[in-house]
Amino acid sequence: MKRFIKVLVLMVVMGSVLMVAGNVWAQQKFSFSIATGGTGGVWYPLGGAIGGIISKKVPNTDATSEATTAAIDNMKLLVAGRAGMGFAYDYHVVWANEGKLSLVAKRQLPLRIVMGFYEQPLHIVTKEGTNIKSVMDLKGKRVSTGAPNSGTEEQADYVLKALGIDWNKDIKREKLSATESVAAMKDGKIDAFFWSGAVPTSSIIDLSSTPGLKMVLIPVGGKEADMIFKANPGVFHKTKFQKGCYSSVDKDIDAIAITAVLLAMDNFPEDIMYKIVKEIFANTSDIVPVWKGAKDLTPKSAVSQLTPDALKYIHKGALKFYIEKGVIK
Repeated sequence: MKRFIKVLVLMVVMGSVLMVAGNVWAQQKFSFSIATGGTGGVWYPLGGAIGGIISKKVPNTDATSEATTAAIDNMKLLVAGRAGMGFAYDYHVVWANEGKLSLVAKRQLPLRIVMGFYEQPLHIVTKEGTNIKSVMDLKGKRVSTGAPNSGTEEQADYVLKALGIDWNKDIKREKLSATESVAAMKDGKIDAFFWSGAVPTSSIIDLSSTPGLKMVLIPVGGKEADMIFKANPGVFHKTKFQKGCYSSVDKDIDAIAITAVLLAMDNFPEDIMYKIVKEIFANTSDIVPVWKGAKDLTPKSAVSQLTPDALKYIHKGALKFYIEKGVIK
């Protein structure tokens, strides 16, 4: 009987220890949101896929995708500690660390790059019948410059200012997301809109395939591109919309682009970041359904598309992984 009581007491004690350990484990679970973009763009589903990988594959860690107005909003959320990761562009990181990203804060911000994803061309979209053939033809037209505080709005500002166009005086300005812009164009409420996003973007696919409407992408090249680059050093690079990228694109079109990246603050736990990056690259097949480019995503591509200045600001946990893979010396 005494032995039974001892065993019973031991079981109770051990049960209490396990319960306490379980509570501590639960309290220490690392949870965060990934600030993405509008639901009609690529970042929102991409963030969801990455969050799914993190939640399933990284022990004691949970991540969810949060819809936002995109880049600028995302960085504000990161700086305020209201998101753990977020999408923006490589030049943002450089400017933030140099204290030049006044749209977010007028001080140096320790943002860090987790990985580069893809080249993101600036879509300037119109349709047949508007007589808009160049950026300068936007004058006097009804134009959406993107959702407030989005990367699209930021880049539209850079482009228009570089070409001497005042969006408060020279155009009839709207501030719509990609999905809202497509709906407004279908309804004849706007003549053109800006959208900075991956190719293809679902809402642009929708517009391009709309019966009775011929979507047109306005080219940005030659002297116009040179003026934009001169006014905004380090932001854009030249590229092309390839023939067939959307159903209505029947030839290559000159364009300008930036590089989309995933960011975190420098104080994001280094050991967890290492595990996250490792699992993302081990499970890119989980991302392909929402972004086909994931099939070509490798550690090398994740760093090779970054500017030399941006490479200086890779998060320590991610850097450890890239060094192990031999893509950064």
